[in-house]
Amino acid sequence: MATITTNFVAPWARGHGLARDLTMACERAAKRQGVWFINLDVRETQQAAIQLYESFGYECWGTNPNYAVVNGKKIAGHYYTKDLRKNLKLKPLAKISSAKKVSGKKAIKK
Repeated sequence: MATITTNFVAPWARGHGLARDLTMACERAAKRQGVWFINLDVRETQQAAIQLYESFGYECWGTNPNYAVVNGKKIAGHYYTKDLRKNLKLKPLAKISSAKKVSGKKAIKK
């Protein structure tokens, strides 16, 4: 079993498939090491991450209503798992051909 923890794509670098590529890289590394299951958790406010993980076949198995407190407000968190033995059809990672500027910062261009 493996666990994906605390990953983050900077706001200025979003929209270029980095989270997708990182998730695929984690899955490939886990598979090479003989891992059958990957677990992760995510705040309910991270809708883009939730959509990404669900599109990769991660299944929500539970929710913690007291997962985090941000600015005095409770935020729930969802727990996900994926069985890597099921339908492991990973798309190839995008090749990095060049970099372009996004909001004054360098980002990866596919």
